[in-house]
Amino acid sequence: MKKSGLLVSGLFMIISLLFYSSPVIAEEKYGVFDLQQVLTRCDAGRENVEILKKMESDRVKPIEEQAVELKKIKEELDKKKTVLTEAAFRERQMDLHKKERDLEIMAKDVADEMKAKERVMLNKLLPEIEKVIMIIGEREKYTMIIDVRNEVYFSKNINLTQKVIEELNKTYKP
Repeated sequence: MKKSGLLVSGLFMIISLLFYSSPVIAEEKYGVFDLQQVLTRCDAGRENVEILKKMESDRVKPIEEQAVELKKIKEELDKKKTVLTEAAFRERQMDLHKKERDLEIMAKDVADEMKAKERVMLNKLLPEIEKVIMIIGEREKYTMIIDVRNEVYFSKNINLTQKVIEELNKTYKP
Protein backbone atom coordinates (compact mmCIF):
# COMPACT_ATOMS: atom_id res chain seq x y z
CA MET A 1 0.00 0.00 0.00
CA LYS A 2 2.79 2.39 0.90
CA LYS A 3 4.61 1.64 -2.38
CA SER A 4 1.54 2.33 -4.49
CA GLY A 5 0.98 5.68 -2.74
CA LEU A 6 4.58 6.62 -3.38
CA LEU A 7 4.27 5.53 -7.02
CA VAL A 8 1.06 7.54 -7.51
CA SER A 9 2.57 10.67 -5.93
CA GLY A 10 5.73 10.26 -8.08
CA LEU A 11 3.63 9.92 -11.25
CA PHE A 12 1.58 12.96 -10.21
CA MET A 13 4.77 15.00 -9.77
CA ILE A 14 6.14 13.95 -13.15
CA ILE A 15 2.86 14.71 -14.93
CA SER A 16 2.51 18.09 -13.21
CA LEU A 17 6.10 19.02 -14.13
CA LEU A 18 5.42 18.14 -17.75
CA PHE A 19 2.26 20.23 -17.92
CA TYR A 20 3.56 23.23 -15.98
CA SER A 21 7.03 23.42 -17.47
CA SER A 22 6.04 22.96 -21.13
CA PRO A 23 4.85 26.54 -21.72
CA VAL A 24 7.96 27.95 -20.03
CA ILE A 25 10.29 25.91 -22.20
CA ALA A 26 8.37 26.82 -25.34
CA GLU A 27 8.76 30.54 -24.59
CA GLU A 28 12.53 30.44 -24.16
CA LYS A 29 14.48 31.72 -27.13
CA TYR A 30 18.24 31.46 -27.54
CA GLY A 31 20.64 33.17 -29.90
CA VAL A 32 24.34 33.16 -30.62
CA PHE A 33 26.67 35.58 -32.37
CA ASP A 34 30.29 35.48 -33.45
CA LEU A 35 32.10 38.38 -31.81
CA GLN A 36 35.15 38.00 -34.03
CA GLN A 37 33.02 38.28 -37.18
CA VAL A 38 31.16 41.27 -35.77
CA LEU A 39 34.45 42.99 -34.97
CA THR A 40 35.88 42.44 -38.45
CA ARG A 41 32.77 42.76 -40.64
CA CYS A 42 30.91 45.74 -39.17
CA ASP A 43 31.68 49.17 -40.62
CA ALA A 44 33.48 50.40 -37.50
CA GLY A 45 35.48 47.17 -37.28
CA ARG A 46 36.57 47.33 -40.91
CA GLU A 47 37.59 50.94 -40.38
CA ASN A 48 39.63 49.90 -37.33
CA VAL A 49 41.34 47.15 -39.33
CA GLU A 50 42.28 49.66 -42.05
CA ILE A 51 43.66 52.11 -39.48
CA LEU A 52 45.73 49.34 -37.90
CA LYS A 53 47.04 48.16 -41.28
CA LYS A 54 48.12 51.70 -42.22
CA MET A 55 49.69 52.22 -38.82
CA GLU A 56 51.53 48.92 -39.13
CA SER A 57 52.86 49.68 -42.61
CA ASP A 58 54.02 53.12 -41.48
CA ARG A 59 55.79 51.73 -38.41
CA VAL A 60 57.10 48.42 -39.79
CA LYS A 61 58.57 49.72 -43.06
CA PRO A 62 61.50 51.55 -41.38
CA ILE A 63 62.21 48.48 -39.25
CA GLU A 64 62.32 46.24 -42.31
CA GLU A 65 64.61 48.69 -44.12
CA GLN A 66 66.92 48.80 -41.14
CA ALA A 67 66.95 44.98 -40.94
CA VAL A 68 68.00 44.77 -44.60
CA GLU A 69 70.74 47.32 -43.95
CA LEU A 70 72.01 45.36 -40.93
CA LYS A 71 72.08 42.16 -42.99
CA LYS A 72 74.26 43.91 -45.59
CA ILE A 73 76.58 45.20 -42.87
CA LYS A 74 76.88 41.69 -41.41
CA GLU A 75 77.68 40.16 -44.81
CA GLU A 76 80.27 42.89 -45.45
CA LEU A 77 81.80 42.29 -42.03
CA ASP A 78 82.02 38.55 -42.68
CA LYS A 79 83.84 39.26 -45.96
CA LYS A 80 86.33 41.62 -44.25
CA LYS A 81 86.96 39.25 -41.33
CA THR A 82 90.26 38.08 -42.73
CA VAL A 83 91.43 41.58 -43.64
CA LEU A 84 90.60 43.28 -40.30
CA THR A 85 92.59 42.94 -37.14
CA GLU A 86 91.02 40.87 -34.37
CA ALA A 87 90.32 44.00 -32.29
CA ALA A 88 88.77 45.91 -35.21
CA PHE A 89 86.63 42.89 -36.13
CA ARG A 90 85.36 42.50 -32.55
CA GLU A 91 84.61 46.21 -32.31
CA ARG A 92 82.57 46.20 -35.53
CA GLN A 93 80.86 42.99 -34.46
CA MET A 94 79.89 44.58 -31.12
CA ASP A 95 78.52 47.62 -32.97
CA LEU A 96 76.49 45.30 -35.18
CA HIS A 97 75.08 43.43 -32.16
CA LYS A 98 74.16 46.74 -30.52
CA LYS A 99 72.31 47.83 -33.67
CA GLU A 100 70.53 44.45 -33.83
CA ARG A 101 69.42 44.79 -30.19
CA ASP A 102 68.22 48.34 -30.85
CA LEU A 103 66.24 47.07 -33.83
CA GLU A 104 64.67 44.29 -31.74
CA ILE A 105 63.67 46.82 -29.09
CA MET A 106 62.20 49.11 -31.74
CA ALA A 107 60.23 46.18 -33.25
CA LYS A 108 58.92 45.21 -29.81
CA ASP A 109 57.91 48.81 -29.12
CA VAL A 110 55.99 48.95 -32.40
CA ALA A 111 54.26 45.64 -31.63
CA ASP A 112 53.30 46.91 -28.16
CA GLU A 113 52.04 50.18 -29.64
CA MET A 114 49.92 48.25 -32.16
CA LYS A 115 48.44 46.03 -29.43
CA ALA A 116 47.64 49.07 -27.29
CA LYS A 117 45.92 50.84 -30.21
CA GLU A 118 43.94 47.68 -30.98
CA ARG A 119 42.84 47.43 -27.32
CA VAL A 120 41.70 51.06 -27.33
CA MET A 121 39.66 50.49 -30.49
CA LEU A 122 38.23 47.26 -29.10
CA ASN A 123 37.30 48.91 -25.81
CA LYS A 124 35.37 51.59 -27.71
CA LEU A 125 33.50 49.07 -29.85
CA LEU A 126 32.66 46.34 -27.31
CA PRO A 127 30.19 48.44 -25.27
CA GLU A 128 28.40 49.37 -28.50
CA ILE A 129 28.17 45.70 -29.50
CA GLU A 130 26.80 44.85 -26.06
CA LYS A 131 24.15 47.59 -26.41
CA VAL A 132 23.10 46.24 -29.80
CA ILE A 133 22.84 42.70 -28.43
CA MET A 134 20.73 43.99 -25.52
CA ILE A 135 18.45 45.84 -27.96
CA ILE A 136 18.01 42.76 -30.15
CA GLY A 137 17.48 40.56 -27.09
CA GLU A 138 14.81 42.79 -25.60
CA ARG A 139 13.09 43.62 -28.89
CA GLU A 140 12.89 40.00 -30.04
CA LYS A 141 12.36 38.48 -26.57
CA TYR A 142 15.51 36.33 -26.37
CA THR A 143 16.15 34.47 -23.13
CA MET A 144 19.89 34.36 -23.78
CA ILE A 145 22.35 35.50 -26.46
CA ILE A 146 25.92 34.27 -26.18
CA ASP A 147 29.16 34.33 -28.16
CA VAL A 148 29.72 31.21 -30.30
CA ARG A 149 33.20 30.75 -28.86
CA ASN A 150 31.50 29.47 -25.70
CA GLU A 151 29.43 26.87 -27.52
CA VAL A 152 30.28 23.50 -28.99
CA TYR A 153 27.10 23.16 -31.03
CA PHE A 154 24.30 25.47 -32.04
CA SER A 155 21.70 25.48 -34.76
CA LYS A 156 22.49 27.82 -37.65
CA ASN A 157 19.01 29.38 -37.43
CA ILE A 158 19.82 30.95 -34.04
CA ASN A 159 22.99 32.67 -35.31
CA LEU A 160 22.44 36.42 -34.92
CA THR A 161 25.86 37.58 -36.14
CA GLN A 162 24.59 39.25 -39.31
CA LYS A 163 21.71 40.89 -37.43
CA VAL A 164 24.17 42.27 -34.84
CA ILE A 165 26.41 43.62 -37.62
CA GLU A 166 23.50 45.31 -39.40
CA GLU A 167 22.13 46.83 -36.18
CA LEU A 168 25.59 48.03 -35.14
CA ASN A 169 26.13 49.65 -38.55
CA LYS A 170 22.82 51.52 -38.14
CA THR A 171 23.41 52.75 -34.61
CA TYR A 172 27.18 53.22 -34.15
CA LYS A 173 29.27 55.66 -36.11
CA PRO A 174 32.92 55.91 -34.99
